[in-house]
Amino acid sequence: MNNKPIPQLGAATALVQLLAENPHLPLLDWTLPEGGGPLMGVVVNAGVDMRPVVGAYAEVLGGEVRELEFVGASGRMYSASLYVTWRDVRIQVKGICSAATRAMAVAA
Repeated sequence: MNNKPIPQLGAATALVQLLAENPHLPLLDWTLPEGGGPLMGVVVNAGVDMRPVVGAYAEVLGGEVRELEFVGASGRMYSASLYVTWRDVRIQVKGICSAATRAMAVAA
């Protein structure tokens, strides 16, 4: 019998609870932490404003969405990020889209 702790078990359990309790949340690609990093959910879609996507997670998890514009290989990009601790698990949620998509959504 293996009595060693499983480092990813807490993060995996939190992810299952989060998604089971909140099936309305937008789809993200999730990565379980290695070496103590946060549970990470990411979505990249140049044509979708990411502020509401990440905002949906902020409504459930708490915390404040941080916004950033940067220049990437595809031109000007926009990133919305959320860093929280939920049920003793550190979680990072990030959405990236084109800055033009974000600007059109703000203007509308």
